[in-house]
Amino acid sequence: MGSAVSTGEIRWAERSRPFPGELESGDLAVVVPFPGGALLAVIDGLGHGREAAAAARLAADVLRSDPTRWPAEQIVACHAALKGSRGAAMLVVSVSFMAPTITWAGVGNVEGWKVGREQREAMISRAGVVGYQIPAPVERSRALDPADLVILASDGISPGFVETITPDGDLDEMASAILSSQARASDDALVVIARYAPGGAE
Repeated sequence: MGSAVSTGEIRWAERSRPFPGELESGDLAVVVPFPGGALLAVIDGLGHGREAAAAARLAADVLRSDPTRWPAEQIVACHAALKGSRGAAMLVVSVSFMAPTITWAGVGNVEGWKVGREQREAMISRAGVVGYQIPAPVERSRALDPADLVILASDGISPGFVETITPDGDLDEMASAILSSQARASDDALVVIARYAPGGAE
């Protein structure tokens, strides 16, 4: 994605690249605004290449089919749809503009953070593989303040960068810098950064 996208009360930017030598990436981001909120997710099809990409697209189709479902429900629905596929790790975040809050659930080796002016918090995922074997998904919720960032990344991104991120940075520049400096050479890589911007504020 070449520039930050804005709709309603959320802005976001995404950067990704496939495993070197592959034409398709098994990492996929989903951002779907809906009335009163938005769905954010990162999907990491196991391994890389065509089969990983197919699993990620299948999960993305499930998420987009009803973006208003709660994150735990999304993961259970994806688990049923991905049986027999390569499988995937995923982190799903539901943003409510009414409260405002974020609620998330994740399975597998994917990363997420909520970054605010006063603190940053990791979004914990449970061990497992969507489509193969998962525990009961656990949802967690936190209040959302203006300018807070939600950062989601596949395991192709080294996680140390989050300590340098501030809520006021340019989304495009941050996403590009993370991909260029933190992408692992041994995997697909993806990062998506979203900012809560009530009233369209930057």
